[in-house]
Amino acid sequence: MKLSTIFLSLATVAGIAAVVSGCGASGPSPSAISKPPLPTSTPASGRLYVDHNGTLYEYRLPLSSGSQPERTLAEWPGLAIAPQINVDQYGNAAVASSQSMRFFHAPIVSFAPSRAYLSLKLTPAITNIGVSGADLSDIEYDPNENIWLFNNLGPAITELRAPISKSSVAALAIIFGAPGSKTAGFTTLVQGRFDVNAALYVYASSSTRSRLFKLSFPYARPPGTLGIDLAQAAFIDSSEWPPTAQSAPSLLLGQYFGQLQSPKPGSPPSPPVTVTAQFPQPFNPSQGRFPDAHIEALIGALAADTYRYSFYTLDAGTGDLDVWDLPMKSNATPKFSVTCLGGPSNCSHKSEHLFLAP
Repeated sequence: MKLSTIFLSLATVAGIAAVVSGCGASGPSPSAISKPPLPTSTPASGRLYVDHNGTLYEYRLPLSSGSQPERTLAEWPGLAIAPQINVDQYGNAAVASSQSMRFFHAPIVSFAPSRAYLSLKLTPAITNIGVSGADLSDIEYDPNENIWLFNNLGPAITELRAPISKSSVAALAIIFGAPGSKTAGFTTLVQGRFDVNAALYVYASSSTRSRLFKLSFPYARPPGTLGIDLAQAAFIDSSEWPPTAQSAPSLLLGQYFGQLQSPKPGSPPSPPVTVTAQFPQPFNPSQGRFPDAHIEALIGALAADTYRYSFYTLDAGTGDLDVWDLPMKSNATPKFSVTCLGGPSNCSHKSEHLFLAP
């Protein structure tokens, strides 16, 4: 038996043991198998995928106010509710129902079952939770092409290592909500994100609040909170700007709920606000964990396009695709908008995502 196979089996057993015991720490370190890629300048993307409640629209970049999708695809034909979906850095796609997952090679021309190059049933060996099936809140590719499942039955996060095949099982399990851990009480997983260094950020909620948690690669330590309420996050590393960029800041953008600045000594804190905000990275110790810019927008998805000095958002209320200048400027307005084509039932306050692809 190959060494990697032995390690994978041990990792799976350890992950399952962690779930059974209720341990709040992550499973074994995957550093013996994979390592984060070295950050490099990202080639300009050629396509933007817009997901609205089970329908995927493919737009050619650059966008204009009159852009129309080149393709409109049902992500899981016949499924009663919208599946979870993610598109990797190469344009390959994964979609998941509560019972199974399908994988499609780029370019995506159809999500018909016959087009899937791989289908997986969500067994306990994949979800590490109970019987077959899952209550998935998100699926995410990391920079190493591993895929992660965010399952609210548990709750737990599991990893399927690349290359994914019929024999794939969870190689790592991260448990949320365990008493005594920093995630205690945060038992609703909302979404996950990865930065270019493969650090995992998890947005989770308790009955009274939400927080962004970080797990640095190789995930050997339990999650730690960033101390901010930030959803729909997007990460920009300084290495991702084009070589011609005059400045290349590392930034964290997302839907923020909180105060915009620290109160003056002796003054009460200002009421929290809900805005789309930008945070310089790393956090400035003198400024604290407060945004350096914000816009009055409630969004359902966000993607940053450094080569075009733009970021894209989906308006949570209308589903419209808005294009903004990057870096963010406070009180800015969109450069232009592209109207949501799904109609009110598929545009307003529905599950939605944005993905950049070659």
